[in-house]
Amino acid sequence: MNVAAREAALIAELAVLPSWQERLEELLRRDRRRPGLDPAERAEAARVPGCLSRVWLVLAADGGRCRCRSDAEAPAVRALVGTLAALYDDAPVAEIVAHEPTFLASLELERHLTGTRREALTKTRAAIRAFAATRA
Repeated sequence: MNVAAREAALIAELAVLPSWQERLEELLRRDRRRPGLDPAERAEAARVPGCLSRVWLVLAADGGRCRCRSDAEAPAVRALVGTLAALYDDAPVAEIVAHEPTFLASLELERHLTGTRREALTKTRAAIRAFAATRA
């Protein structure tokens, strides 16, 4: 499944929930099932710079595809960047570079997020895109 189809499936799954709060809570529930990074992977070199809440991103490329895993200190940020990492995990680097995620706006979450949460997601997206662009 390509990145756009993954995102469309995510939006379809969450759009049935009646409120933005319930959609965010579902992202948090899903994230609790996602494994975090090992302590050794939560190194300074893996930190996404400029995020108020510490965010770590582990990226690798193999055969033109990108592997994305993430973690964060704050639960909501962890859920948001984890959703983004899952969206791009094992996707072709060219798709990652070309795709701009819309799930936050589509699910009416974007306008309810604090500035620091939006900033963490924006900086994580930029880091993933920059990594993929150097491998495209």
